[in-house]
Amino acid sequence: MAKGKAVISSPTKVFFIRTMIRLFSIMPRFLGRWVGQLFAKISRWNKSRAFTTSKTNIEICLPDLTNQKKEAIVDQSLAHTGQLFSEAAKVWCNKNGESWIDAIYGEEKVKATLAQGKGVLITGAHIGNWEVALYYLGSRYKFHCMYRPPRQLEMDEVICKGRCKNSTTMVAGNSRGVMHLIESLKAGNVAAILSDQEPGRRAGVFVPFFGKPALTMTLVQKVQQKSNAEVYQIAAIRNEKGTFDIHLEPLDMNPEVEELKYAEKVNQHLENIIRRFPEQYQWSYKRFKTTEDGSKNIYRK
Repeated sequence: MAKGKAVISSPTKVFFIRTMIRLFSIMPRFLGRWVGQLFAKISRWNKSRAFTTSKTNIEICLPDLTNQKKEAIVDQSLAHTGQLFSEAAKVWCNKNGESWIDAIYGEEKVKATLAQGKGVLITGAHIGNWEVALYYLGSRYKFHCMYRPPRQLEMDEVICKGRCKNSTTMVAGNSRGVMHLIESLKAGNVAAILSDQEPGRRAGVFVPFFGKPALTMTLVQKVQQKSNAEVYQIAAIRNEKGTFDIHLEPLDMNPEVEELKYAEKVNQHLENIIRRFPEQYQWSYKRFKTTEDGSKNIYRK
């Protein structure tokens, strides 16, 4: 994972965020949907960074769609993103995480892998609701998750407390955290890495993502090599009821192949689920920020 920014303390900012989390945690769900739609409209109206980044990414990744369909996906994606904060607040602050989970697909294969004494390495992406996915994993398994600590020290405490109400253990994305993940997988547990995050240059390779070179982490392969775990992909996808379906897909990954081929295959699996649910992908994430030849960042106009 990329080396995070220096962790600092910002009590005033953290107090505001904590207050917002508490307010969103008690907000009726229909208001959360309204906030998401409002966020999308305001983003389009003022041409926010989230809006312009989403448009750029969709033009790159889904060029064959009509302009009307692209615009619809931009709005749907931003509305989905706008709901995530209120949903995360509810999952973190309340004890009714199960109410967000509807159908679960692929769970029996995960259980079969664990029954063989092998660890399960989960990859995920900025699609659906990552917090619901984390809740699911922590509520069912002895679960360890790698993350990038936020800049504010107090927010680190808020996030970890919210995510660690069950058997979840959060580990920082550094060398010590990697070793922790490897050891937990060797012990036959479950661990997760958000694999569509852009790593540092030395921790990734450039391989196609929707046909465009994207700096892609090699960490998943390295962890699999050293732990002998089986790799799965997870996504918590919003359904028509407003709850989420958990999708678990086993990935047939050979850890001994050349790292470019491995990283490309990871991206291909991510592409497959994004193409199924494009409106639920966080297109506002600057996935192509780092360029292979050092050319201008495409998100800077």
